[in-house]
Amino acid sequence: MLCCSHCRCLDYILDEIKVNRRANVMVASHNESTVNYTLQRMHDLGLHPSARKIYFGQLLGMSDQITFPLGQAGYPVYKYVPYGPVEEVLPYLSRRAQENKGMVAGTQRERRLLWGELKRRTTAGELFKPVS
Repeated sequence: MLCCSHCRCLDYILDEIKVNRRANVMVASHNESTVNYTLQRMHDLGLHPSARKIYFGQLLGMSDQITFPLGQAGYPVYKYVPYGPVEEVLPYLSRRAQENKGMVAGTQRERRLLWGELKRRTTAGELFKPVS
């Protein structure tokens, strides 16, 4: 769930994009409710993904169940990789994991979605479909 300050900040930036078109924003979140809130506000304000004013980002290997559908729907999405000395990167990744305690549920959901897609492709004979 989004806290009020995040909602207000995001609303302010999205309103600014709608009115002046000068701002851009990266919604870097592994939280599905944050992404869904942003998508709903974009829809309400008539902000289309093709305008390339609102971007989404997640850590590489995390929240693929959010990233891939966004990309397939035409939203600009990015995966980022922390880079640097191990003694600096590990604490950063630990903080992200602590902040995203719901990530385990997201991972389980992603696993169910992947399994369902694998079964669908297998039964439809699309598992090894050639690329055109």
